[in-house]
Amino acid sequence: MFKTQNYEVTKGINYEYVYVQANNDLKPTFLFLHGFPSTFYSWRHQIKYFSEQGYGCLAPNLMGYGKTYSPLNKDEYKLKSMVTHLIALLNHLHLNKVIVVGHDWGTAPAIRFVLYNPEQTLGLVLISVGYRPPAKMDLDQVLETSKKILGYENFGYWKFFESDDAATIIENNVDSFIDLLFSNNSGEKKINFAPVGKVQEWLMNGQRTIRASYMTEDDYGNFRENLLEGMQPKLNWYKAAIENINWDDEKNLDPIIKCPVLFFTGTKDSVCVTALFAGQKQYIADLEVVELEAGHWLMEEKPNEINQGIEHWIKRIG
Repeated sequence: MFKTQNYEVTKGINYEYVYVQANNDLKPTFLFLHGFPSTFYSWRHQIKYFSEQGYGCLAPNLMGYGKTYSPLNKDEYKLKSMVTHLIALLNHLHLNKVIVVGHDWGTAPAIRFVLYNPEQTLGLVLISVGYRPPAKMDLDQVLETSKKILGYENFGYWKFFESDDAATIIENNVDSFIDLLFSNNSGEKKINFAPVGKVQEWLMNGQRTIRASYMTEDDYGNFRENLLEGMQPKLNWYKAAIENINWDDEKNLDPIIKCPVLFFTGTKDSVCVTALFAGQKQYIADLEVVELEAGHWLMEEKPNEINQGIEHWIKRIG
């Protein structure tokens, strides 16, 4: 579907990406950053729509995915390094300013891109995961707090993802894992994914369920192939966060976002719950929030609403 290219952003570090150049000097370029455990393929509806409107579209596979550099050492998954890689890719393509769009884990490098390089950012779009200023993480504290506030541990699955056998268990039960991620039942993840121990239990029992209708057989095949290329590099994003490998880089960063921000949130997302990001407006002068009656994979489940929402916002921020 996409013509992929490769570029060595620095010695020994390759990035695989899709790029469609803007065909109108007045139209900006989007930098699309995917989440876990997706690839640039998750932006297929946005790339098609916005490139047809004349916008530029750049969607790399982030570290751990596809043919992009995918080390097994978690300490290499520093967000500041990823931003440096992205800037090198922009320079290679002679791109200066971009609109950065992140989904799920892709919001982490998207936010750092803006914090480290505000002069190269026209705007920021966050999907499913809103803005939180850089901070140290205490996973046990997070789980305890979420249980008090939500009644369940919405990030309990992190405990499984940081375990040494998680990658192998997922690879050996890949269809069961995809079913759970893309379940047709929006409440499934609250019960069988989010709480501590539940993902592992689901996978070890080889449980299956009906997948959401927006995921075609082609989508499923693409996603499955991506997971089987190796799960450990993808899980390293979690390990790196739990071990706070970014804190030395980020502890003195100004957390204020100076560019306009658009945040899409799914009211049926039981993991990245809307209420978790209620405090983001104190860091963002120009924040627009759009709620969609959908789950976590918003740009795939509700592509028209996402595309039109972004386009309307671009016209407003001018």
